[in-house]
Amino acid sequence: MSLENPPPTSSGRLMLIATLRAKPGKEEPLGALIKQVQDRANSEEEPGTFTYRVTRRIDAEGKRLSDFVIVEEYAGAAGIKEHTAAAPFKNMIQTAQEQGLMNGEVLIDFLDEL
Repeated sequence: MSLENPPPTSSGRLMLIATLRAKPGKEEPLGALIKQVQDRANSEEEPGTFTYRVTRRIDAEGKRLSDFVIVEEYAGAAGIKEHTAAAPFKNMIQTAQEQGLMNGEVLIDFLDEL
């Protein structure tokens, strides 16, 4: 499964958890790119995006780790297509690749409500 071909859900809404792991020392530049995506996703420019919450994993002492975990909910496949076609999303992916900001690929877990 991929963002281009998301699975159907019982509710018609598309929910997912995206995990991006920054390379050591690259957390701030990656976080700044994600923030640009978040700002647009949470604006009126993306009416098909219902939820876009960016979090960071923390350890037992509360120290931030290199993992960004994003909780997303869209109005089905059309909502996510609108999101991934937006300039901030495309810029984040391109810049992260060009500057080597991420450690591995983006992990996507699709969800369905009970």
